[in-house]
Amino acid sequence: MNNPDLSTLDARRGSTKIELSDDGLSYKCVRTFGAPPERIFRAFTDPADLRVWFPSGAPEGSELTVCESDPVEGGRYFYKMIVEGFGPMAWHGTYTSIDRPDRLDADEWFVMGGGDPDGPPTTQTLTFEAIGDGLTLMTMLVNLPDPEDPEAFMEESAAGLTTSFNTMDELVSA
Repeated sequence: MNNPDLSTLDARRGSTKIELSDDGLSYKCVRTFGAPPERIFRAFTDPADLRVWFPSGAPEGSELTVCESDPVEGGRYFYKMIVEGFGPMAWHGTYTSIDRPDRLDADEWFVMGGGDPDGPPTTQTLTFEAIGDGLTLMTMLVNLPDPEDPEAFMEESAAGLTTSFNTMDELVSA
């Protein structure tokens, strides 16, 4: 089996693989980026970087109005976006474990509309593995508190994540 050449941005655009579990309670996302793990870790935790790539998967006209991140164990992050056609959305998170630059673990609550988060969080583990030639293989494992509808997940969440990761790769490999 041949390993694909992922040295170009165009080749990496197709490297995002997202699989939703059969029960809809978890998903795995794998993506190769054109920068070393240190740079990918920073892109996931630095507000200046997040402001560039995070909102790019949302509908045109959406605006990231708040972007805060304290990437230490027990630190929090908070992103608020006004999404065209949907209104306000917010991501409230706590970093539960940090192994810079190889791994991030977090609990996250997603809130549509106004209000505070409630209920059990989504748990996330992101790992960043150097795979040579300045590339990083990111693996994201996400456990959801409630099952996702497979069709809606792939059309909305997975499509937005893929677009955002393409923008992130442009940023980190520039």
